[in-house]
Amino acid sequence: MSNDPMLQFNLALAHELSGNIQSAIPPYLRAFRLAPKDARIALYLCAALVAVGRLQDAAVIATLADDANPGIRGLKDRTDVLPDIRDRGSTLDRVMRESLTRLHVQSMEDFERLLRERGEKDVDLSRVKRATWVQTSAAPFKYLTPRQEPSIFYMADLAACATTPRAALPWAAQIEAATDAIRAEYVAAQRSGAKMSPYVDAGTRDPIWQQLRGNMDWSSLHLYKSARQMPAARLFPETLRALEAADVVRVEGATPIEMFFSRMKPGTHIPPHFGAVNSRLTVHLPLIVPDGCAIRVGDEVHHWREGELLAFDDSFEHEAWNHSDVDRVVLIFESHRPDLGAQERQAIEYAFQTRGRWLQARRIPD
Repeated sequence: MSNDPMLQFNLALAHELSGNIQSAIPPYLRAFRLAPKDARIALYLCAALVAVGRLQDAAVIATLADDANPGIRGLKDRTDVLPDIRDRGSTLDRVMRESLTRLHVQSMEDFERLLRERGEKDVDLSRVKRATWVQTSAAPFKYLTPRQEPSIFYMADLAACATTPRAALPWAAQIEAATDAIRAEYVAAQRSGAKMSPYVDAGTRDPIWQQLRGNMDWSSLHLYKSARQMPAARLFPETLRALEAADVVRVEGATPIEMFFSRMKPGTHIPPHFGAVNSRLTVHLPLIVPDGCAIRVGDEVHHWREGELLAFDDSFEHEAWNHSDVDRVVLIFESHRPDLGAQERQAIEYAFQTRGRWLQARRIPD
């Protein structure tokens, strides 16, 4: 059997053109295994799987292809490609959206059933059920608030507030009281050679990060990243102890999703951008803040004050700058919104876990 993906693709195409779509699928699959970044193979394979009713397998191929080649879903809108390619691109995009939207609906039905089995009463997950997974929504939607555009998960029913008063966070004063200890650990870590990393990865494709990708002008020292503890965490026992008081967003109630020190060098400007979700707060504990440093969230401009928490919804457009001649340093973590109930928080976490597990479990089908 040939290991040339194009030979396998041409064999599959010959079967398809002869009207035998079922026989086309095995060579299409072999071709995709050999060349998983080839958009053309993915388009034809996905459409063939849809044609024979293998919608879940088609969704797996669509998402794998999208991971490897993010431009594939845009083919449906391009006028410089053949109509057949646009049609297949439309099929791929549609099957991905419909499958992942069904996954969210099913996850909420499953979680609602779990809550009732636990004996919980007054279960109301309606706001989470209506949430939109922005990049894969099967239905059209609109952002309801100017300058608020979460890029991944949008709960339109939540109040649109760019910032949350510290008084609404009962743990704020306790965190603020630990500012000196947290700052001292950061300074000690720097003196001992703890390595900062560019906050914007060098491989980031979004053009807004052109000036900062792979650049140490905006750098970070992560204690937790993507729900994994980083080696630097061991240098910050007092910091971690202090943050136990905060309502930190955690995975399965244990591991913080993200917690890091953010450093902006003099003259740095973080361009306007949107965060991923509006169901959490981004919390800053300012540690080193010279004059000339500020952050804009929506229409509000805030000048950090050392030791005074700033909690905001980063799904609002925000930007920051350091116009001073020394570094600006803040500790950043994510917190639950105080206007979300316990069941809603758990439901959101369950929805993300369900989606994450589905994505991790994907394999090219037989």
